[in-house]
Amino acid sequence: MAPPQIKLSCWNEAVGALFHKLGSDELPRYLIDAINKVVEVEAVLLALERRGEIPSLLYEQDIPIAFRKSHIDSYFSGAYLLDPFCIAFSDGLSSGFYHMSEIAPDDFYQSDYYNTYYREASLVDDAYFLIAPSEGVQLSLGIGRLYPHPPFTRRELDSLRSLNPVIQGAMLHYWQSVIEPRPRTEPVTLRSQVESAFHNFGRSILTEREREVALLLLRGHSSKSAAQKLDISPDTVQMHRKNLYSKLDLSSQSELFSLFITALSHADHSLDEDPLRSYMQGNS
Repeated sequence: MAPPQIKLSCWNEAVGALFHKLGSDELPRYLIDAINKVVEVEAVLLALERRGEIPSLLYEQDIPIAFRKSHIDSYFSGAYLLDPFCIAFSDGLSSGFYHMSEIAPDDFYQSDYYNTYYREASLVDDAYFLIAPSEGVQLSLGIGRLYPHPPFTRRELDSLRSLNPVIQGAMLHYWQSVIEPRPRTEPVTLRSQVESAFHNFGRSILTEREREVALLLLRGHSSKSAAQKLDISPDTVQMHRKNLYSKLDLSSQSELFSLFITALSHADHSLDEDPLRSYMQGNS
């Protein structure tokens, strides 16, 4: 580990180079280079979220090619609805630096979403700088660690958190000078359509409460946490879980997750259509 004074010198030099790229498309790369002078990071994703629209990818770095289609493409097609940070943004999470453990539900690290979009992609840790440049807009700069590197230490997270003011300033300038001036194209699919498919999942088969339980389980909540969210007992959650598994002919949460992702990909994005019905009709 380099002495603090050497890291500071390297950081200052990298930030100096960054200042020359504030109005450039290259800014994210120079920003990550500066961060790496303090804490080694990998698997970088910079996403733009506008309220009412699906997220869009602005920049990526060190994402394994083998996982791009199955993870990145499916994420931006609808799987983001299970992501803790997208949910937190919708719930009004403020700008700042956050480690995944500060945001995720209690059972997230045992969820199939985590296994699919994190563990299978060799991502061993994840943290985010969240920047809100204007009302209803968020820039999400995700930085991770890939296997076989270790997770971030507490000291490294503290160091990353201390960089937040510089990250915020640089990203605000990037938004104002690069992203905001770009002509906006009409999104192919409105977020409301994707979210309707999400909330309508299983509506033609399950009761309202069973659907609520299913969606909370998919998002990484334990039975106890789901019970608190719904103001019912954990035993009642378990009963609903057993019933919905029976109705959908499933035997595990992994099968529920697989069915959800497959059904969502087959959705016609009608505001009142159950994507599960569309999927089953197409496979009958």
